[in-house]
This record gives sequence, structure tokens and C-alpha cells, in this order.
Amino acid sequence: MAKSTFHHLDQEKQGQIYVLLKEFFEESDLEDINVSAIVKKLGIARGSFYQYFEDLADCYFTVLQKASGQIHHEFIQLLQKNNQNLEETLYAYRDYLVDQLYEQNLKNLYRAKFFLFEGSFISHGKASLKKSLKEEDYQRMLFLMAVFHQLIKESITENYDKNRFTSTCNLYILWLLGGLSHASI
Repeated sequence: MAKSTFHHLDQEKQGQIYVLLKEFFEESDLEDINVSAIVKKLGIARGSFYQYFEDLADCYFTVLQKASGQIHHEFIQLLQKNNQNLEETLYAYRDYLVDQLYEQNLKNLYRAKFFLFEGSFISHGKASLKKSLKEEDYQRMLFLMAVFHQLIKESITENYDKNRFTSTCNLYILWLLGGLSHASI
């Protein structure tokens, strides 16, 4: 994530840069996400950008990490809170995702993750999980992440509203809990 020169900026300047970057990634069309557009939005020299960030992906993931906070760890926390009850956890996670994506406006910020930076994000997330989970739990989490990431990706490409996201998520949860053999295809 961001270079030490960024972390050594005073909190106010860091906050201003973060707000402008978050706005940029939420509002820009995907084809307009590049370093030139960012330095223009921030009103800084290109060299200053590279003093703060390694590259475009580093910049984006710095913003995404701060904005999304706990979203990727929330499932494990909910599973523990619900005494390993998968059904309760899946529905609680659905509610959490609806809030984060639609009420906290993370849906627009996530677009770039899925369409520009998906490969580097996946490797970072997998490394973090591998450190903290046993092999079977790690594989289970990869499977669940794939299901929910696909749902989020589909909700972005098809422009789901909150109700459609919730109802589709309910289908995914039913399939996860009951298996696809219980669905009519």
C-alpha cells in the first residue's frame, strides 16, 4: 500500500488526498482511470504521485482498503459471532453487503477492482487468508469469496438496485446451503 512518504504527510493532507481519490475512483469511467487523470484531479505533479504510490494499482488499493475496511474480514467475524452457523452467517453477510454497497456507496468504488485490478486483488486476499486459516477453511473461504465476488460483479455490470441485489443474494445463499441439485435449472 502507499509509500512511506504518503504516510508521513500530515493527517489533514492525507485526508484531502484520500477524499479526492475516492471521489475520482467512484465517479470516473473505467477507461478514464489513469495516473494522468489522477494528478489532474489532485492538482499535483506526476512525480509527486510516484512519491506517494508505486503505481496506479497501489493508489487504487490504498483507497479501496481504507474505504472497504472490514468488508473482507466480516464474513469470518460473523461466522464466529454466529457460532459457526453458516445459514445465519450468510444472511447476516448479505445484509452487511447491502449496507456497504448501497448505503455506503462502495459499489462504484468496487467497479475498478473487478474490471481493472482483479488479478492483483485476488492474490493479495488469498495470501492474507492463507496465513490465518487451515487448508480446508482456506479452500472454503476461496469458494465463498468467488460466489460473492461474482454476485457483486454481476450487480455492477447489470446495474442491480438494492432489492435485486438482495433477492439474487438470497438465491445464492439457498444454493450454497441446499446445493444446486435443489434448484430447477
